[in-house]
Amino acid sequence: MVYAASSGAETSHFTGIRVAPDIKVDFQFYRVSGADVATVMHQIAKTGADRAGGHIGKASYQLTWQLQTRPTAARCELEQARVTARIQVRVPNWMDKAKASAVERQKWDKLVAAMFDYESRHKDILLESVSQLGIRLAQLPVTQDCAALQYQGWQQGQAALASTRERFATLAQQTDQGRKLGLNWPKGS
Repeated sequence: MVYAASSGAETSHFTGIRVAPDIKVDFQFYRVSGADVATVMHQIAKTGADRAGGHIGKASYQLTWQLQTRPTAARCELEQARVTARIQVRVPNWMDKAKASAVERQKWDKLVAAMFDYESRHKDILLESVSQLGIRLAQLPVTQDCAALQYQGWQQGQAALASTRERFATLAQQTDQGRKLGLNWPKGS
């Protein structure tokens, strides 16, 4: 994805600014073991605080942005804008799954599929935010003061973060923290 300000843009905006987002997704698995899903979930509940923030799985996100500016006699030039997104997803890997019954493997697969569905929705929200922020930064208005331009970029980034957090909260509410997608702790764990 590369975002560029339109070459036919008004002179009140920069032209030719390219924003190439730097996006990295890191999937990490932590090992759990047990004869059945209930045993595995009990182990996760006991050690989950260390492994996935007290949850079955966890996704963490970082969104950053940076403007490269240069002052000239007439105005502040925006030379480049960068948007960086880092996504880290930690999920359990059931080491004894092959030894479990078909019913237990199916329960586990449904749980993991729901977990990936829920976390993928978070990832999609973040990627949309990266896209929107890239467009906003590429279309910043021309200013004579580089500090003012940096501040405008900071405001756009803060707005993107606020919108992202709001959308995450809406997703959590609409899906009951993923439960409506099937992300349920099995009974007995």
